Amino acid sequence: MMQEKRKLAPVKVNWKAGAYELYIHGSEQSTLIATTIVKLPDGSNKRLRIIFESFAEFRFFNYNYGESNYKEYLIQAPDGIFLEDTADWDPYGPSFRGDGVCINPYFYEVQNTEWFNEKWYQKLTKQNFKHYLLVGYDSYLEVLAKDSIKYEFEEL
Repeated sequence: MMQEKRKLAPVKVNWKAGAYELYIHGSEQSTLIATTIVKLPDGSNKRLRIIFESFAEFRFFNYNYGESNYKEYLIQAPDGIFLEDTADWDPYGPSFRGDGVCINPYFYEVQNTEWFNEKWYQKLTKQNFKHYLLVGYDSYLEVLAKDSIKYEFEEL
């Protein structure tokens, strides 16, 4: 039986990750912080801290997401259609919409996650937990966390 491709929906944020390494640190008190450098709508770069205030699990992979998951995922384009390859998104216009939202920020919610099939995590769906994927240059992070995420920018 062929496994369904993972469906990734871009999180609506005003920055674009994917070009720099990721750093993570967490605590038993269930806060996880991911740090990376992102591009902003004006073309400048800033350091970004993503604070997952309540997480159940995270997985950090020290290799390239696109290469290690080749043809196993689809990304939702601005028109709602899931595409296999985002290399040519020119028909959708510039990376950032007029309101500053990035159309492909390399930060996604996994729509058809398998995590909620595991019995310990089934109850988390009712508590607004979601499966997030943050892609860096040669690493990526998957987090099962509440949807109350904070973002903090720092100058480089």
